[in-house]
Amino acid sequence: MASSSNTQENVAATSRSTQPEEIGKVEAANSSLMDQSWRYIPLVKAVLGGNWERAKRFFDQDQGALTAWVTEFRETSLHIAVGTGKEIQFVEKLVELMPVEALALTDNQGQTALHAAARVGNTKAAEVLVQKHPPLLYIRQNVGWLPIHQAAVNAQRETLSYLLTVTKDDPVSLPFSNDSGLDLIIFVISSNFYGE
Repeated sequence: MASSSNTQENVAATSRSTQPEEIGKVEAANSSLMDQSWRYIPLVKAVLGGNWERAKRFFDQDQGALTAWVTEFRETSLHIAVGTGKEIQFVEKLVELMPVEALALTDNQGQTALHAAARVGNTKAAEVLVQKHPPLLYIRQNVGWLPIHQAAVNAQRETLSYLLTVTKDDPVSLPFSNDSGLDLIIFVISSNFYGE
């Protein structure tokens, strides 16, 4: 049992923080996410192994699992399936089951499944995602990168080439203008893609 002086020190420390209620909310959310992610371990294993039958049984028993954060990094099953790059049929079946707006769910870094596909060079998954929900091309992650930036910075030539053919000069996201365009040029140069 904590002494009253320890309790007072804890209260004083909490009151000195700038936004204690926000810290409490974040800690509660992280704790809840950790508790939740444990129950999805069998699903994560099925997704990592590309075992559609096991994953589908899980989804049939728990419809919420289609859109749930299944890891402590707030990844969905789709993030994991796309990131492994193993089974495109798995990705296709999962995308078919999911509501279209769920394709835009983000992880703790603000990355959609399309960002994950761009990061690992999963061009086939990128094609499936863009075909079903083209606005994914214009969603920026926490550091401000679009999927094309993610492909360029990770030197994923084939995926970058594909994303460049389908990304339009959108007037809202301005993928090829200002800082966004400059970042893209820098990433392309540092990946040694220039002049090709």
